[in-house]
Amino acid sequence: MASFSGEFLKRPVVDTNGDLFGHLADIVIDTRSGQLVELLVDVSDDIDTSKLPWPMTDGLCRVPAQEVSQISGRIHLKR
Repeated sequence: MASFSGEFLKRPVVDTNGDLFGHLADIVIDTRSGQLVELLVDVSDDIDTSKLPWPMTDGLCRVPAQEVSQISGRIHLKR
């Protein structure tokens, strides 16, 4: 059975300049409220992950939901 989140997986994640940040690997949802908590992003190889403001876990960047400005064909970050 496909999930709603499955429609968004592997979508490009871009910064405010439209530059590719990575691709959506997974999402984290608060099971009590149903609210989106964070995106797990497979960051592009050319980005130095040690300089990111968000933590890395198991090779994925944990981007808080508050950092998302728009979700469409691409996921747009606020910075």
